[in-house]
Amino acid sequence: MTEEKRLALLIDSDNVSAKYAQFILEEASKFGELIYKRIYGDWEKGNSSWHYPTLNNSIMPVQQTAYIAGKNATDFSMIIDAMDILYTGNVDGFVLVTSDSDFTRLAIRLREAGKFVVGIGEVKTPLPFTSSCHKFIYLNQVCETEENFDEVQLRKDLVDFVRENDDGKLDLPKVQAFLTSKYGNIDYNTIGYNRFSSFIDSFPEFKRKSNFVTMKNPTPQPKKQRFKHKYNGPTAREITDIIVNFLKHSVGGREDITKIDKFVTVALGKIDYSRFGSKKFAKFIDNQKNTLYREGSIVYLAEKAPKNNPEPELPPAPLAEPKFSETPTESEITDAIIYIIKKSGNGLEKIQKVQNQLEELVGKVDYSKFGAKTFAKFLDKQTVLSRLNQFVTMTEFLPQKAGSKPVSVPQTSPQVQEKSAQENPVKEKPITEKPAPEKQIQEKPVREKAELNAVKREIQIQTVQHNNSITLPALGKLLRKKFGDNYLKDIGALTLKQLVTAVAGVKASGNSIKIDENFIARTEQIEEFVCDFVEKNGKVSIKMLSTQIKKKFSGFDFTDYGYSRFSDFINAIDGVKADRYHVEAN
Repeated sequence: MTEEKRLALLIDSDNVSAKYAQFILEEASKFGELIYKRIYGDWEKGNSSWHYPTLNNSIMPVQQTAYIAGKNATDFSMIIDAMDILYTGNVDGFVLVTSDSDFTRLAIRLREAGKFVVGIGEVKTPLPFTSSCHKFIYLNQVCETEENFDEVQLRKDLVDFVRENDDGKLDLPKVQAFLTSKYGNIDYNTIGYNRFSSFIDSFPEFKRKSNFVTMKNPTPQPKKQRFKHKYNGPTAREITDIIVNFLKHSVGGREDITKIDKFVTVALGKIDYSRFGSKKFAKFIDNQKNTLYREGSIVYLAEKAPKNNPEPELPPAPLAEPKFSETPTESEITDAIIYIIKKSGNGLEKIQKVQNQLEELVGKVDYSKFGAKTFAKFLDKQTVLSRLNQFVTMTEFLPQKAGSKPVSVPQTSPQVQEKSAQENPVKEKPITEKPAPEKQIQEKPVREKAELNAVKREIQIQTVQHNNSITLPALGKLLRKKFGDNYLKDIGALTLKQLVTAVAGVKASGNSIKIDENFIARTEQIEEFVCDFVEKNGKVSIKMLSTQIKKKFSGFDFTDYGYSRFSDFINAIDGVKADRYHVEAN
């Protein structure tokens, strides 16, 4: 008489429904005596469906905490226990209850050790795992058949399921698994079909090709609305209003067009000016004759235009550094931020840069004292400040929405009073240790530090903003204005043309500079992928997103876009934002 096999029954609760509990035990017992009966899962999550089957059938639950969100630690716990049992040498075989192909290597290893391996799972179980077992039992086929069901409702549910999952890869096992999970094991002979495929063929809505099912007339799916397209684009009036507000706070009601363009782009996103009769931002300015006036690269408020204001302009009053009490108040910190923004000369500044400069002025700040966990949350609390992606600006620079009250700046702190005095200067000289010469204050522009990545990024930006066509002399003039006359020397480049050829995606032909169309298309695909990935997965880690991008777009390198950090590259994409560790929808 053959001695009965001693078996270890190991159940993966994450991949098998508790409704099959009784059938699993009955089928497993057919192959021998179940010495071990264990079920694995994270019971802290409240997997109550397996509670009574486990209790009533003497199955030992094994707790496995998911240490990291999104990672399945149950598989590893089950595999480790299987190897421990294998080395004890007191079992003849294993019954692995799972529908997960991750156990394929375990089944192969157990067979190599001379153990009998039985697999039990649903029809959806991948072929690599089923073929690695000596015998595999499909739960959908061994469960008792369901005879009392509403065929009309079943057909309706099946049509809905196929329509919702019609991706060209929906196969018969998946469709059958859906019906089994909803109605139990069905004997299709009772409704006149000897095979499940014949039952599918009876639907006039379906088209079957071999093992795959699709809808004959699929419902056209509306194009997915992406984060970056949620805003349909500002009107000409909105763009003009934001420029007017910006110029009202500029010295003499005028400013360089590149600074204005940057401010508008950050505030409203990328704008297609061809909708307003011209592709170029400069031409858009020229069309606003009642409110704006352009002379070369300088834009004026219409009433401040040179032809209407021939008198020489007074030099701007120097910005006085704000003073602070021993423990800076919320108002004093806000005034310091306004000072930093105005000092930038752009009307806006990067949030991280503002925070760094603020700490140089007042030291480390505990923002929780002001009801904010972070510096960004502190900015959101200040009505006189507005966040624009990774930038911060003054709210008064932005146009007021219809029906809203204008934001008034509280005139209480000494810093605000000092600011008011600057806007209405008196004859007294500002109190400083060494008053700078008036000529120097008037002529010395505020420029960014010339760093290689920043210059490369500016070359890409200027080329795109000039309709993907700009000459070397024109580009050189813009770069000198932004970074100073010695910017090439600062970054170690011999000539501008040599620098341009080192910028990813940029091509120089003679004196003409363009960005490769393939580079633009690839960039748009990457941005679209990032928005899709965040929309689908919610808040994700920086590392995960970086890995997914590199996996999909071979050779991707965020430094090609002039960024020294991956998070800066992500923050430049409309609709998403990143900190040091995570990316989420904006």
